[in-house]
Amino acid sequence: MEGFLKNVLLLLLFLPSLHAADKVMMVKYLNTAWGHVHQNASRYSTSLTTVSCGHPIKIYEVKSEWHKVGAGPYTGYVASSQLSDKKPTCVQDKYPRFFDDLKLEITQMYYWGKLYDHYIEGKSRLK
Repeated sequence: MEGFLKNVLLLLLFLPSLHAADKVMMVKYLNTAWGHVHQNASRYSTSLTTVSCGHPIKIYEVKSEWHKVGAGPYTGYVASSQLSDKKPTCVQDKYPRFFDDLKLEITQMYYWGKLYDHYIEGKSRLK
């Protein structure tokens, strides 16, 4: 019994240090209607969770195209183009009655988030 208590105490002492590597640098907000926290820094990687516009996201590591983030219990990557420093004005907030009447399910939000992952903004280079 005494050995068990020592092991539990040691485990409790080391648990905070396991999460110390992920220090929050700043908080940003999702600026698209829906987005995904990805397992890897790629738009084709597995989605860990779907987040909606204005959701606060903890930034652990800043990179040029992808940020290592924390959203709820998930740690993954979000495209830097989908994050803003200030909370954006979202359709969900601006027109809540209209948005609530859509009665979107989580699977529909997932697919809309995937669309935003593959949507490329910018100017065409075709002439």
